[in-house]
Amino acid sequence: MRRTGGDLRALAPVLPLLAGAAISVLVALIVGLAVSWGPLSGGADARSSPGAPKGRPEGAGPPLPSPAGSPKPIDPPGYSPVEPVIHSSFADPTVIKVAGGYFAYGTNNATASMPVATAPSPTGPWKVAPGDGLARLPAWAMAGRTWAPEVVPPGRGSGSYVLYFSARRKGADEQCIGVATAVSPAGPFIPREGAPLVCPLNLGGAIDPASYIEEDGTRYLLYKSDARKTAAIYLVRLSPDGLTLAGPAKQIMARRADEPVLVEAPDLVRRGGQYVLLYSSGWYFKPNYQTRYAVAASIEGPYQKAASPLQSTGGYGGKIPGPGSADVLADERGDYLIFHGIRDYHGGSRVTRGMYVARLGWDGARPAVRGVPVRYEAERARLNGCVAAPAQPHASGGRVIGPFTHDGCRVDVPVFAPAAGPYSVAARYANGTGYDAGLELSVNGYASTSLRLPATSGGGWASVTAKADLAAGWNTVSLRRLAGQGHVDYLELR
Repeated sequence: MRRTGGDLRALAPVLPLLAGAAISVLVALIVGLAVSWGPLSGGADARSSPGAPKGRPEGAGPPLPSPAGSPKPIDPPGYSPVEPVIHSSFADPTVIKVAGGYFAYGTNNATASMPVATAPSPTGPWKVAPGDGLARLPAWAMAGRTWAPEVVPPGRGSGSYVLYFSARRKGADEQCIGVATAVSPAGPFIPREGAPLVCPLNLGGAIDPASYIEEDGTRYLLYKSDARKTAAIYLVRLSPDGLTLAGPAKQIMARRADEPVLVEAPDLVRRGGQYVLLYSSGWYFKPNYQTRYAVAASIEGPYQKAASPLQSTGGYGGKIPGPGSADVLADERGDYLIFHGIRDYHGGSRVTRGMYVARLGWDGARPAVRGVPVRYEAERARLNGCVAAPAQPHASGGRVIGPFTHDGCRVDVPVFAPAAGPYSVAARYANGTGYDAGLELSVNGYASTSLRLPATSGGGWASVTAKADLAAGWNTVSLRRLAGQGHVDYLELR
């Protein structure tokens, strides 16, 4: 669930405004300087355009295909999609773009109801700002469980930054969703008093608010009903300013039997002419927490779920335990996936979750995340008539290709790169001839490197890895015989 990690100490019910106000003044100065150096496309405040995820500049038209273009990305030194950009507690992160930089918001920690961080680019370096982005809690809420913030920049119908957040009702155990506004992305966000925006007590309350704006400006809010046994994703239409409800809520997704425990943490985008709903499944404090997705032709569904997770502990080879609570950020350079992963376990449900950023690509409506290895079975390659694809019971897909018996023998393997840049291409192979073999690896018709296939014994398998520069989107990786023979089981793009 989108719940606080690490130290669960309660915060003071009324948080000081001074720190937030000081941050606002500083941010206003930074934004002013950024504008004086040259405004971004779409205006100095980079307001969200309808139908786009948070952070897309207004006036820029529909979101660019992601990844946009094929030049090699420039990332800051030390950045890696499998290393946290914020190591400390920063769970359930969301990021928006403003003139001059980026702002991230997270679930409460030991020092703030809503921690705020800033960076010059999505991949960092990120710095957690002092103070608290939320000035105080509304009268209906108690401190200590302020989760899963969602900030929407000014846009059609709204002249303010709008914050949606989850908080615990006073004198009860249910979470409800509140709304707040601010003139600066740093806050302080001032909550609207009165009743919560969303509070379905018959469903155990609500958490994990997520905003979506259609092309025509219609605003929606997604959230998760908080009863454990009946947890589901709901959609409700909002007023033009995003501050009140404008219709009844509708359930658009429930847990599937093969998914862990529950579904939560929705985030909705439109890609490839389809609505793509990202969501998390499982307990947030366990390694089986994961990111999944579903696709629909209509915003209200029905949504068709993908067969396997988009992100999981196993998918990352254990490098990121419990990846989830994913949020899409659209940028001129393409899309990014903002998410959290478990950094430390403190017993029970107490965990510390840091923030991660990875480039996100789209094959139509199918997302692909940089840093998650993807396997391509060799027998599905274009074999060009030079090798067979015999059955092999111990192979990954039940078949292999080979042997490469004559010079010039070449196979072509289509692979999808979420973003342009250098990748590792690993080949699992068997070579029982007793002699080394060699394959030339080329990308999109250009020779890149060679793969040496040392002899394997006893019918065993081995793996070799080469580096290759790939363009954003689909590429053709070709293997051509240089010497010897061998069988290839699969290629894995890392």
